[in-house]
Amino acid sequence: MNAKYTHIIAAALGALLFAGSVPAAGPVKSVDQRAPLVLLDEERHIVLEEMRNFLAVLQTITDALTREDMKEIARAARTMGSGAANEIPPKTVAKLPDEFKVLAGNVHTIFDLMALDAESLADPKHTLTQMNDLLQKCNACHGIYQIKVGKTAKK
Repeated sequence: MNAKYTHIIAAALGALLFAGSVPAAGPVKSVDQRAPLVLLDEERHIVLEEMRNFLAVLQTITDALTREDMKEIARAARTMGSGAANEIPPKTVAKLPDEFKVLAGNVHTIFDLMALDAESLADPKHTLTQMNDLLQKCNACHGIYQIKVGKTAKK
């Protein structure tokens, strides 16, 4: 390719890169189109607290994985297993859509399996695969739902 065409291509690419970094009509405003979970403020707090607990346990498991401490992985995972699902009041659970309950139930089940597998298989790679499954469920749920506070949430 001769120098003349190289300069033209370089100039065109530079113009495209510059144009791509400048918004055409100002910042794009998006509307949150996720399905609302309408809860009372105290119910919202309970659901968000459980989500923070999921994250805290995943951080503990990640730390334990770096040391291949399968006993700690099992202990931590068990804290968010099926038993933890019973900590949400039935009145609040009744307000949640079935799809949300299925996703949340799957997360608790994966934590149960992770605890059992950490003890029986002691395979950090397997645990990482389970963490990937968990994070996919978390991302799916956060992509589908948002929490809204209502004074008279659906009963």
